Amino acid sequence: MPPIEPLPFRLRVPGEDVIDFKGIRSVSYRVDGLLHLVDDTLEFEWTATEKTERVSVTGIGTVVDQSPIGRLEVPAGWLAEVELRGWWLPRMRFRARRLDAFQDMPSAKAGVLTLKIRRRFRKQAEALVVAILQARDATPLPVLEPPTELDSDDVPRFSDGGDL
Repeated sequence: MPPIEPLPFRLRVPGEDVIDFKGIRSVSYRVDGLLHLVDDTLEFEWTATEKTERVSVTGIGTVVDQSPIGRLEVPAGWLAEVELRGWWLPRMRFRARRLDAFQDMPSAKAGVLTLKIRRRFRKQAEALVVAILQARDATPLPVLEPPTELDSDDVPRFSDGGDL
């Protein structure tokens, strides 16, 4: 299979607005990245920009901070589901077989990650989804470690509600 170009993506990270006795502060985040498929591994790389705008009695200012490049590798066998949604606003959604698969990615929640894709890269994203699914299906299911057994003293006890 010919190599697939890295897919540019953006992550949605909510900002925050604060009004207090020091003034008004608005913080916005922008996370841009590239998704690579190397053999049977997805490689995510991204960088985040934090823009803080302040208005106070002492003045007005804007500070822009750039984070270092973040990287995460996820074996294709860890993926339970990969889908491309939306035609006007394409989104690539991953659901993993492990809750911690995307834990280092901004905006990921409990084994689910959604990437925003620019419409002009939709065809490339479609080809990448097919390649990821082929890599996943060619990889045997990962063997997950069995859960550790708790001693009887470590098991949490819940009341039956009669003492309330």
